Amino acid sequence: MRVPLIVLGGLLAAFLLLPSVLLLATSWTGGQFLTFPPRGFSPQWYLALLSDSTWTGAFWLSVGVAGAATVIATVLGTAAALAVARMRTGGRLLRTLFVAPVAVPVIAYALGLHNLVQRVPVLADSLIPLILGEAVLAFPLVFVVVNASVARLDPALRPAAATMGARWPTIVRRVELPLLTGAIAAGALFAFNAAFDEVVLSVYLVPVGQYTLPLQMLDASREAISPQLTAASTVVSVLALVILGGAGLLRRRAT
Repeated sequence: MRVPLIVLGGLLAAFLLLPSVLLLATSWTGGQFLTFPPRGFSPQWYLALLSDSTWTGAFWLSVGVAGAATVIATVLGTAAALAVARMRTGGRLLRTLFVAPVAVPVIAYALGLHNLVQRVPVLADSLIPLILGEAVLAFPLVFVVVNASVARLDPALRPAAATMGARWPTIVRRVELPLLTGAIAAGALFAFNAAFDEVVLSVYLVPVGQYTLPLQMLDASREAISPQLTAASTVVSVLALVILGGAGLLRRRAT
């Protein structure tokens, strides 16, 4: 029974990794067209990305939007996890509500936000709706990670600090937050990765004339799948792996 499971796992892993391997190989081609096997070996398409203001501008716009959304999601997610831990009743219901954005179809959520923005003209040419929308989608990731770490804290810490005369803001700031630093950082990395890679919200909420990196990649794929696009996809994939790997290490250390 063990051997078939290992074989099946290997086949599934190969099926999942093969597209990424092909993507990586074609991004280093020395030719001008997307072919496999690639013709020669050259970093020309990565250099073309770095010298193209369209791609670099989209990258930094994505970093800025995802960074702002991550800050909002991290602050609210951490506060929500600490608040739920102090509730004697209703905590289970709130946990369900806080995780609910994960279950909502992104396309339905994006359409709802788009309609809302159209009714508020001052937001039509602003990145604020996109930032807030991505923050809502990233919020459950922070909440789940921090909430799990809060549940592992010694329940005697808060009463002990209270008997020493500390009020709840002091308990949060000097007792709980230092113990939750690793979990908060891990949740923030998960949130940043989710916000950075979000394309559906970008389609509906990015102001005219501006492009996030996922939206720029989507737009480029409509014209032609070129080696430059595969190079951009490889950069995004590597960045996601680094972020998720760092988040996993931080979470393990926090545990």
